Amino acid sequence: MKSITVECPDQLHEQLQKLVQSGWVKDQQEAMVEALRRFLDSHRPDLQEAQVLKDVEWGLLGND
Repeated sequence: MKSITVECPDQLHEQLQKLVQSGWVKDQQEAMVEALRRFLDSHRPDLQEAQVLKDVEWGLLGND
């Protein structure tokens, strides 16, 4: 397993702390791993390429 050090704005850290304190996540690490997993799932290269191709098709054909 690898470690990552992250600096974030105070406001984001406070929101993260509130999630932990309210029991939504076990700890900050769990929340950060879940956030990274969701980001990577939604920014997969195949999804990005498909979106670009869709935008190009729309720009060329203008299906309004």
